Amino acid sequence: QLEAQRSKELAEVTLHSIGDGVITTNHNGRVMYMNPVAQRLLGRDLEDMHGQFLPDVMPLVAEENGEPLEHPILCCLRENRTVELDTECALLLNSGRRVPIADSAAPIRDRQGAVRGAVMVFHDVSVARNLQHELTYQASHDPLTGLYNRREFDREVTRALERSERDGQDHTLCYLDLDQFKVVNDTCGHAAGDQLLHKLTAYLQSKLRKADVLARPGGDAFGLLLSHCPLHRAMEVAESL
Repeated sequence: QLEAQRSKELAEVTLHSIGDGVITTNHNGRVMYMNPVAQRLLGRDLEDMHGQFLPDVMPLVAEENGEPLEHPILCCLRENRTVELDTECALLLNSGRRVPIADSAAPIRDRQGAVRGAVMVFHDVSVARNLQHELTYQASHDPLTGLYNRREFDREVTRALERSERDGQDHTLCYLDLDQFKVVNDTCGHAAGDQLLHKLTAYLQSKLRKADVLARPGGDAFGLLLSHCPLHRAMEVAESL
């Protein structure tokens, strides 16, 4: 009895000390325990959560569009196996804010192997997810203008060619560059040149449709992909620009 009490106390100290949120439920998915990290992430006390159906008080959604996701605790209890959280899973708080989380849910079994409940371990991955999004953005966009870079523009052109071959749709590719842009940089400085590129980007975007793709492959060059645009109409757009 004393040894069991010591083991319980050690487990509680451990769960209070780790950096992950931990929630345990009974076999019906109702909350039995939450460690301080879980309470802080959910903004709820154990007293409020105890006995509550976990999917109701801890709704999980897709980070991108907010679509509801099946709670891993339910899948874990139903299939009697460890379940990893969806890679784009987010915790939906009462405030409406979505907090990206990661980790898993696992069944809790007794000595006979029967499932008595489940434990969910999770942590906030907002910083890592934001960094991932930032790196993805930087890999595909020009840092000065925010337009697609050469690599991403090449992909857009490739996709347009595939669509054209498949559906017979007309798309037009345009190439624009600035005459004597070097003069601006040499006489007014690179800061002025950068400002000119910013203003020109905004101007070009204001004259294009949302379906069109404007890119800056580099230097004073711009690429423009006019989607579903026959050549005669593309000539009019190009002359206008």
